[in-house]
Amino acid sequence: MQKFGRYRAAIVALIIAEDMIFLNALFLALLSCFNINMESIPYKWVQILINFGYLISIAIIKIESDFRRWRFRDLLRMTFYHILIIAIMVLCCMVVLKISGDISRIFIAFFLCVAFITMATLHLLTRQILRATINSEKRCEKAIILGAGPVGRKLYTELTQNKYLGIHVDGLFDDDVTKKNKHILGTIEQAKEYAIANRISKIYSSLPISAKNKIIDFMHFSEHNVIHFHIVPQIGYYTNTPVVLEYAGDMPIFSTRKVPLSNWHCTVVKRALDILVSSVFLVAFFPLIYIILGILIKISSPGPVFFTQERTGFKGKKFTCYKFRSMKCNKEAHTKQATAGDDRKTHIGDFMRRTNLDELPQFINVFKGDMSLVGPRPHMLLHTSEYSLLINQYMVRHLIKPGITGWAQINGFRGETNTLEKMEGRIKKDIWYIENWSVLLDLEIIVRTLLIMFIGDKKAY
Repeated sequence: MQKFGRYRAAIVALIIAEDMIFLNALFLALLSCFNINMESIPYKWVQILINFGYLISIAIIKIESDFRRWRFRDLLRMTFYHILIIAIMVLCCMVVLKISGDISRIFIAFFLCVAFITMATLHLLTRQILRATINSEKRCEKAIILGAGPVGRKLYTELTQNKYLGIHVDGLFDDDVTKKNKHILGTIEQAKEYAIANRISKIYSSLPISAKNKIIDFMHFSEHNVIHFHIVPQIGYYTNTPVVLEYAGDMPIFSTRKVPLSNWHCTVVKRALDILVSSVFLVAFFPLIYIILGILIKISSPGPVFFTQERTGFKGKKFTCYKFRSMKCNKEAHTKQATAGDDRKTHIGDFMRRTNLDELPQFINVFKGDMSLVGPRPHMLLHTSEYSLLINQYMVRHLIKPGITGWAQINGFRGETNTLEKMEGRIKKDIWYIENWSVLLDLEIIVRTLLIMFIGDKKAY
């Protein structure tokens, strides 16, 4: 499925080729700078491992060929993951092959640092060159659209505004003469003569299913005249969100939302990581943390060490969420969020909330399977009932298990949501995470959460 036009495969191949050429050229250049013999067997092994590590990183990391989405931050992240996987591969294999003593660690560290900086710059330049090259009208394929209804007009706008796809649309054809559109070039039947006369290479049909005979006729016409024929699904009329094409046997099915964790193998990987990390933490660290914080909590105010609350979890089911108690026992605990300067908080509770230590008992929830290490934060039942009526896509966040930390929390949506706009922003981040989940993304969120714990977060109260 050519999601990003006819240049998709070429873009991906170009990026892989330039990265591998660059890595090898940089490696050889640095060998010369460090006065290292290029024929050295240990360093030849390192060069092989660098290439092998990069190919493994390509298999793990999705290269986004739609360079409209290439933001500087995304380029840095993609490059960092490439270098990280290469580094792990090289260092591990150096130990296994017993050549670590023959390799300069300073050289390896310098190579990895320089490779990260220069590869990120190279990717940025590649984006600019691709935009300039593919936007050229000379390289565009000519196309026409059958049907000037809502779907046809929407497709026309999309194709004309995004010339990077390499497609130039001459116009639309429709039998309804009452439609007022300056881009309509004639009737459906006249489209055949126009296509031949103007060397059209693509025909897009946005005709409804009731025009089945005309669609079939144009399919045969296109094949006879070596023209690519595309049928535009009417689902584009109902939603602006990207859809996912799936198959039930030979029957195509469109899904309105991509959820990687709906695949069993992704679920198994994520659950295995949850069990591994939570079990190690609960056995090795939690008992000591519980004793220390438990004593401080008891001293700060009377009441239990744990605070338990029913929250909304996977598929909208409620579960009991555990936290270290950070407030004095109060009647508003299950209805009112903590605010800045909240007088219900104890001194140790304020410290725990600012450092996320109050969330540590949720590793019990992770081990039990109610939660995951990473996911949308679970909300109080009251908030779920309120916001599900106010925000259209609110319940989408429950398609996966809630998490101790999440994409929204490390992107400025932690803490109190005292306005509808803040909650909508959190929901958008949660949905983005659901649709873009990967193991690497989870690891990034965990690392950034740990950094926030040490640095501090002004929204943590």
